[in-house]
Amino acid sequence: MTLTGVILAGGRNSRMKGANKALLQYEGERFIERQVRVMSTICASIIVVTPDPTIYNGLLTNPILYVPDVYPGCGPLSGMHAAFRIVKTKYAWVVGCDYPAISAMAAQWMLRCAQEGDYDVVLPVAEGNHQMLHAVYRPLVLLPIITERLETGRHRLSGLLESCRWHGVVETDWRQANIPLDFIKDVDTPAQYKSLLRGCEFHLEKKEERIRVRSEI
Repeated sequence: MTLTGVILAGGRNSRMKGANKALLQYEGERFIERQVRVMSTICASIIVVTPDPTIYNGLLTNPILYVPDVYPGCGPLSGMHAAFRIVKTKYAWVVGCDYPAISAMAAQWMLRCAQEGDYDVVLPVAEGNHQMLHAVYRPLVLLPIITERLETGRHRLSGLLESCRWHGVVETDWRQANIPLDFIKDVDTPAQYKSLLRGCEFHLEKKEERIRVRSEI
């Protein structure tokens, strides 16, 4: 495998009133459990960036590499820096811990785009945003660029695109590839989490209804 999975779980979770988003439940699993399970299908290894790996003791059974930020308090760019220092593969699939529906199909599509186009970053461009926390990166090329930006106080994640070769996969491309865009949805607030759970309950009710109908035929 040419891909390492990276989960950024070092944020302050201020918009979730301090609740650790990685530990939120969705469809019977914690967010981070789902992410590790999905990443394990296509990644050679998985790195979790966190200041306290003991939080996940007994929760994650897969072999995980834990690493803290070298530049704490500097946002996702700092998390990428910490992970990219130890990544062994040519590419890394980076996700935020608050994305409950990450997609291995989407990651494979972006990896192929990166390889064929010789890009440093391939990311979804959807709903008017550059979705940099469900994207494929080339760590060896990007690490010195990220380090220089952090050391000069330029912490804005999107600013990284100013200094590298990147490609955005637009919504029409995802539709043509038959890859649903659910994977770009993140959960930042309690209200968004409640909305996610309501959607989960709706889909469960529809599934149970289909099972009941089939049993009555």
